[in-house]
Amino acid sequence: MIRVLPALDCRDHWIDLCRREHPYCFVETPETLVDFQTSYLQLTLLDGGVLDGREAIKYSLGSRLSLEPAWALIRACHWKLATLLDGLEQLDFSGNVRDNSLLGVHTDLTVRKFFAKDSHIRSPSRLGLLDPLIAAPAIWSGNALARLLANDQFRELRGEKAETDATALLLQILEQPSEWLGLERGSRLYLLCRRQPRASLVPDYRLPEPRLKRVSR
Repeated sequence: MIRVLPALDCRDHWIDLCRREHPYCFVETPETLVDFQTSYLQLTLLDGGVLDGREAIKYSLGSRLSLEPAWALIRACHWKLATLLDGLEQLDFSGNVRDNSLLGVHTDLTVRKFFAKDSHIRSPSRLGLLDPLIAAPAIWSGNALARLLANDQFRELRGEKAETDATALLLQILEQPSEWLGLERGSRLYLLCRRQPRASLVPDYRLPEPRLKRVSR
C-alpha cells in the first residue's frame, strides 16, 4: 500500500521520505502523489477528489545526471510542497522549462508538465473514506471488500488463476465496486467479480496501526 502523509512541509519530512526503500507517498495537504525517481521528482496533483488518474496534472523535475537540481528547488521553496506547487503552476509550459527565473536554482533543471497515464491513481481523500472493519459485515459488498484490503485486514491472499497483489486488487474493486461481492466458505473469504472468483483470503479484523501524525518542526 502507498503511504499517506498528512503534509510534506519541512526538511525532516523530505529526508525521511527519500531514505525509504520505496520513496513515494500520498500527501493529504495539498493532495499530491510524490514519487522520487533516479534523478527526477514527479508530482501528481490530486486535489478535488480525482477519481481517474488520467485527469490529474503531473510535473516531472530534475536532470538526467542527478537529483540535486530537484533538491535545490525543494530547498529554495523552504521545504514546503505547497510552495513548490504554487511556483510550478505559474510557469509557462509552452516547451520544456529550463532554469526559469521563477526557479533560478540550477542550469541543469528541467521541468515538464503533462497528464498522468495511470487511471488507477485516486485522491488520498477518496482512499481515506475506507475505514477499517471491526467485524464481518452482513453483506460483503464491494465497499466492504475495499475497506478490508485498504486497511490490510487479511492474510493468506491467493489469486484464483495467478499471483495477485492486494493493491492491484483494491484498485480493481474501487474502479467498479458494484461488480464485486464476497462469499464466505469456512475460514476463507472469496472475492468475486461478476460472480467469477478472482481471489480469496482469510479476514483479520485487528485494527491497523494509527496513521502517522504530523512531525513537529
